Amino acid sequence: MGTIAAALLIMGSSVPAFADEPAQKPGPVLIAEGAGVVPGTVTDAPIAGSEVAEGVDSGAPLEEDLPIPGETDGPELLGPKEPLSEYCGPGHWFAHITKNKKNTMKVYDKAFVKNTKSYSIDFKFTSKKAGTTTVGGSVTLSGEFKALWLGKIKAEVNGNASKSWTSELGVEATGKVKAHDTVYGDYGIMKENVYGYTAYRYSNCKTGSKQYTTAWAPYREGWLIH
Repeated sequence: MGTIAAALLIMGSSVPAFADEPAQKPGPVLIAEGAGVVPGTVTDAPIAGSEVAEGVDSGAPLEEDLPIPGETDGPELLGPKEPLSEYCGPGHWFAHITKNKKNTMKVYDKAFVKNTKSYSIDFKFTSKKAGTTTVGGSVTLSGEFKALWLGKIKAEVNGNASKSWTSELGVEATGKVKAHDTVYGDYGIMKENVYGYTAYRYSNCKTGSKQYTTAWAPYREGWLIH
């Protein structure tokens, strides 16, 4: 988890400003259940040779929220209790997460390899398209509220979350595709998704109306094989 730097004062509230963004580098290759690959062969290690089948651009639409294998929604979380005091200091905005939703991938590159042979063959996917994913929400968020949600996600859910993430070119995923089978690869940026609300807490400790949103922040990039 990142070290909290000097606080950023917004709209009467102190929002953590994180000076140390995580090192942005690709993560391990993810493999979906049922992928047409020989078990134990998939890696991000370089591979070369005349028998290596290069991934071909599938031309399919790029998903905004591709499901990630093994991800599930978390349980509903209780809201914060109203303070019992009569004075809570200067009024301020705050964010509260009511559910940690399953993470998804913003896809920037798609490819596939089809094996028509009666034996397994080596394949290689190489990312050829890049893109940038930033912190955001299902409702329009100002820069101050993006910072508010990013601080909340980093502090309570995922310390690797970043305000912006740009994917790399030339990242490989290799392995063996089974005989008479097809393997698909998607390259993109994973998003930490949460659901919750922002609200204003007045100096008399009362909370104003709540604005609910799904908020997200990028936290890693890589290949998903399926």
